Amino acid sequence: MDSKKKGGGKWEFPGGRLEDNETLEECLKREIMEEMGVEAENLEKFMCVEKGGIRLHVFIARYNGNIIKKEHEAIKWVDFEEIKNYEFMDADREVVEELRKRWNDVVGLKQRRGR
Repeated sequence: MDSKKKGGGKWEFPGGRLEDNETLEECLKREIMEEMGVEAENLEKFMCVEKGGIRLHVFIARYNGNIIKKEHEAIKWVDFEEIKNYEFMDADREVVEELRKRWNDVVGLKQRRGR
């Protein structure tokens, strides 16, 4: 899933900053609820990217509920053919490439674990 912040111009994955005494998982759940109005479930760490002083901890997750645009100009699901036409923030571009390389493993892992 990709999202485009209001006035930002580039696409990025949903997320945000870690608050004091908050775990990565708590941060993800809070940010997803704040930005999209859904509950993130079955979190699994996928990768970590450091780029331009920014560190992204990327998780694969399921969600429960109907997505509501709260903080974004646009939110949409896209396939890998379509996603190459999107302009991403630098760190998010690395995530897209890694997802392309490992997508079958990611999907297979979730299916085997019944997620």
